[in-house]
Amino acid sequence: MWQPSLASTANRSHRNHAAPVVCLDADNTLWDADGVFAAAQLRLLANLITELAIDVAFHDRLAYMREVDQALASRHHLGLRYPPRLLIAALCHRLLGDQPGLAARKAWTDPSTIPLMNDAAAETEKQYLSDLRVTPRLLPGVHKGLERMHRADATLVLVTEGGRDRVEKLLQANRIDQYINRIIDAPKRKELFARLVRLFGSDAPVYMIGDQVTRDILPAAEAGLRTIHIQGKFRPAWEIGVIAPTALEAETFEVAADAVLAGA
Repeated sequence: MWQPSLASTANRSHRNHAAPVVCLDADNTLWDADGVFAAAQLRLLANLITELAIDVAFHDRLAYMREVDQALASRHHLGLRYPPRLLIAALCHRLLGDQPGLAARKAWTDPSTIPLMNDAAAETEKQYLSDLRVTPRLLPGVHKGLERMHRADATLVLVTEGGRDRVEKLLQANRIDQYINRIIDAPKRKELFARLVRLFGSDAPVYMIGDQVTRDILPAAEAGLRTIHIQGKFRPAWEIGVIAPTALEAETFEVAADAVLAGA
């Protein structure tokens, strides 16, 4: 995939003052990463129930999983990207009767205390990691939205914290890599977005489209970008109750693209 330097991309925007610069989140904005995680987590839960040989009644299996997942993510410095072995340990403690918070604390204190045989724990983790490598499908309107912005000469910059190599593979697998001008793998902070605004100049409108208010929308808005929020199916605990009063709300990516092309 051809990727010009930030400087050359900025120069192109100066030559065409009407062409917007659009920063894009990847997971759960372009593709359904949450769907992949949900399927993987449900299989993990089923495998652990089998290994522990217990009978548990569930009202909502995914909600049960996500309580433990969120308890871990809220404590770990990597957030939702905490090590999978922690989830296995915490989920075992939860299945054996501990509340989500206590289960997470036990796993955090000593993730080696998993009530499983070593081989079973290793095999369970291997299966879970394999399930997480499934290619997520594009979300509704993404292909059309990217194509339309590309045709309008918009500069499309993918801003991710999920690893450059992984994102490149997913772009290619979903056949949308030809629309992306630049990939930036860096923490989404105000300083990063401010740097992008300086590089592209004041003549080009600069947007941020993303699904998480705290990680995509707020830091971009603080740096002066125009922001468009797409509500994802999954909302982390730290997002509950957080709003972005200056962001436009879009039901799909195509609607967000329409707003960019309309100069919103």
